[in-house]
Amino acid sequence: MSIAVAIVEDDAAVLKRIVEILAASSFCRVAAVAKNRSEALAAILANRADLYLIDLGLPDVDGIDLIRLIREKCPDARCVVLSTFGDSKHVMRSLRAGAIGYLLKDEIQPSLVDKLVSAHNGQAPLSPAVAQLILDRVNALENHVRPKVDRQKVLNELGMGQREWEVLRHLVEGHPIVEIGQRLTISHHTVNQHLRSIYRKLGVKSRAMAANAARIHGLVDD
Repeated sequence: MSIAVAIVEDDAAVLKRIVEILAASSFCRVAAVAKNRSEALAAILANRADLYLIDLGLPDVDGIDLIRLIREKCPDARCVVLSTFGDSKHVMRSLRAGAIGYLLKDEIQPSLVDKLVSAHNGQAPLSPAVAQLILDRVNALENHVRPKVDRQKVLNELGMGQREWEVLRHLVEGHPIVEIGQRLTISHHTVNQHLRSIYRKLGVKSRAMAANAARIHGLVDD
């Protein structure tokens, strides 16, 4: 019996290539495809897939949130990330959310089928670069070494000012807008103005996505 795979990917060319690879295999079949949040939710709630292949960089939803939802709604299914992002933040957040594998998009070739079969069988497929990253992270933790991020450099690269950083920091800590204004002695209208600017600079549309982006950029701890 073939493995039912749901593909969550917004890039049409990448999606086409994955579908072609799976269609040529007798081990996997495409159970669903999703290019955005609503289609992904429909595929997850239908609960007809054995394995979900998840792209993290969707336009209207954080792929990490989809992984968490799959773990909640489809506990027997497995999640494998297929992403262009190979940095520590994306990898570790994905694995913590419940992904059992993490592949980079240069893995989109016929051997992808073997990796999906191994995931279905309980193994943890990882791209070599991702496996090395995890080993480096483990070694750092064993030696009590914590990677350092030059926060000011990151803020400069994002074009984010000090006041915007202060608003973002309080947002990540979970404070409501009115309380953020009180803590910074500014009005809630000003807080909202800063939030709109922060969202634009981070390329996000919500408080949750802004908090996730802050973690990804290393501005706050995981």
